[in-house]
Amino acid sequence: MDDSTESRLDQGRAKYDEVYGDGAADRLLQSLSGPGSDLGRYGVEFNFGEIYARPGLDLKQRQIASIASLVNIGGCEPQLTGHINAGLNVGLTAAEIVEVIIHCVQYAGFPRAINALNVAKQVFERRGVA
Repeated sequence: MDDSTESRLDQGRAKYDEVYGDGAADRLLQSLSGPGSDLGRYGVEFNFGEIYARPGLDLKQRQIASIASLVNIGGCEPQLTGHINAGLNVGLTAAEIVEVIIHCVQYAGFPRAINALNVAKQVFERRGVA
């Protein structure tokens, strides 16, 4: 690993922790240790050290884009759960998250939007968000 890779990893860890909470990057990397551990490192380096660290969008806007993308893809409920939690962490309200999901119905269709809304309701309930 060269210095630039290490720098991207450090930057990615810092940004990941900013979105998901202190120590979250290390927990993610630990959960993906062993076979495939490079995949976790690549995700932190690229997604958070490169993409999330770019100027132009704040973290709330990035989470809106992420939630909308996952709703439209469908079948990504574990990742959607994480990004809804992250959206709340960076200041999105439950109402804003619901509106993002409702907005997606025109592209994703009702089944995916309903599934996403159910995920959001579970996250809100676990977090005590009205």
